[in-house]
Amino acid sequence: MQKTFMIGTGRLLASCRCAIGRGATLAAATARPLFAVALVATALSLSGCGEESKGPKGDAGPPGPPGPMGQAGPQGPAGPQGPRGEPGPRGPAGPASESRVIRVDCALQSCQMQCEMNEVLVTAYCGPSRKPATFLSENSASCGLTPSASESPLVAVCVKSQGQ
Repeated sequence: MQKTFMIGTGRLLASCRCAIGRGATLAAATARPLFAVALVATALSLSGCGEESKGPKGDAGPPGPPGPMGQAGPQGPAGPQGPRGEPGPRGPAGPASESRVIRVDCALQSCQMQCEMNEVLVTAYCGPSRKPATFLSENSASCGLTPSASESPLVAVCVKSQGQ
């Protein structure tokens, strides 16, 4: 004889046909449907396990070690000019002036001049109009052989030479 059993609360969740009278008990007949219900309940409860439940954010951990040094970038633009610096110390005094200016009055005597033997004639001119003088040698000049007030004075600059 076969009987159908209903398990659940008004709904048919599982039915089992069992042969009563062949030695099967009611507990064995209901075990298989209960296993199916337990399997479905476990599957439903595990379906949310893949999602992370987020709790409150914790404190930040200690900083990690620094990374490797990168390559230097391109040079940036020049900055603004800085303030003017303090003047430096005064340098040592130079040698005494080794040049001299010679004036010859051409109205009274011949209009010629000559530097010393250890000097060189740098420049010479005649009168207030600065007419060019005639260079006679490396260390002498003239504004003419005859005295003339218009070519007076003969002005010359002599400088000591290092070679002698």
